[in-house]
Amino acid sequence: MNYLSILWYNIVNILMKRNYMEDGFDLDAFEFKTSKEIIKSLSFRVALLRKKRFKSQKIFAEHIGMSFGSYSRFEKTGEVSLRGFISIIKGIGCIDELNTLFLEEENIIEWR
Repeated sequence: MNYLSILWYNIVNILMKRNYMEDGFDLDAFEFKTSKEIIKSLSFRVALLRKKRFKSQKIFAEHIGMSFGSYSRFEKTGEVSLRGFISIIKGIGCIDELNTLFLEEENIIEWR
């Protein structure tokens, strides 16, 4: 599993702890899913969190300083720059959880 896959996997696990489960997204088996499937599930979860606080993608995009097109593309495809992803995570109030990804000992990757 590459570094980016591990990052996405950990982010999704953090969001799972917030109990935002929806039918059709089996998050227990992420280890066996492709990066594309994980990213799609992650963007779906972010959309759920966004909808709880913001009525529209446009209002949320303005709130985080991102263009509507860029944010809309993220919810549809999961595609966004790392900088954009950080803005999104801050906007939905999960930035502190993201910080814990690099503090927990179990997330340290040993290269052999």
